[in-house]
Amino acid sequence: MRALGIDVGVRKGLDLVLLEERSREPVGMWLRVSVEELRPLIDEAGADVVAIDSPPAWAGGGRSRRTEQEIRLFGIQSYGTPTSDRGTDHPFYEWMRVGFEVFRIAERAGFPRYRGGPAGGSAIEVFPHASAVVLAGCLPPRGARKAAWRSSVLRHGGIEVDGLRSLDQIDAALAALTGLRAMAGRSCALGDPKEGVIVLPARTLPAPPYRTCAETPEPPRQPRLPRMSPCACGDATCDRLTSREFAPGHDARRKSMLWALARQGHEAVEELRRRGWELPPEMR
Repeated sequence: MRALGIDVGVRKGLDLVLLEERSREPVGMWLRVSVEELRPLIDEAGADVVAIDSPPAWAGGGRSRRTEQEIRLFGIQSYGTPTSDRGTDHPFYEWMRVGFEVFRIAERAGFPRYRGGPAGGSAIEVFPHASAVVLAGCLPPRGARKAAWRSSVLRHGGIEVDGLRSLDQIDAALAALTGLRAMAGRSCALGDPKEGVIVLPARTLPAPPYRTCAETPEPPRQPRLPRMSPCACGDATCDRLTSREFAPGHDARRKSMLWALARQGHEAVEELRRRGWELPPEMR
């Protein structure tokens, strides 16, 4: 199974991450994609579900949709999607208008908007922050950086994150992971399907609200190795790497080579003197 996660942006464009269930690592990434470029990329990805970080349409009434009201009960804050008369001309909601177009493009590509039931073959609405909270089982620790915390949630979920260089890519990966879990039947959805539902990566949710995590889960730190470079002895047969200029004992090799060269030229003499090494006996 494959899931394509799409993080929606206005000026920056769209960030796409493709996850495959077996590899559990990104098998495709597209950055700064324009809306006009999206359709062929959806076709190219060969995904079974498209997970979009945006509402699919305006609310039917009020300042927010039922899905956003329900998700706030769990302590997960989210922007409200207003009715069209409130949001059509407001610049803040431009990213939602872009998201609406992404859903329309996905539908033309064969992924109609999800309204319930099996998620495969549909375009689902996701909220990466909420997905991270559900996967972690708690709200992010106070003061935690979004990118660090969300990437740690992905890593602890078995997803390789080393290639994800920005919060937008991390969010696209969280969207894709939510899509994989939805296809596997490990998801639930809040809200009214007529307005649009946010799909979350768990079959059931705990009694609200979520508590704050004690600390950010961090990956084990890798030991810092010294920078290695080829030995400078100049011997063509030497293939040693070293954190110093010479591999152990190979300064003597260089000295011996310079003695031989010193008998043939001035440059070798200058290097011997620069290094504080004596000249060959016959040249003293």
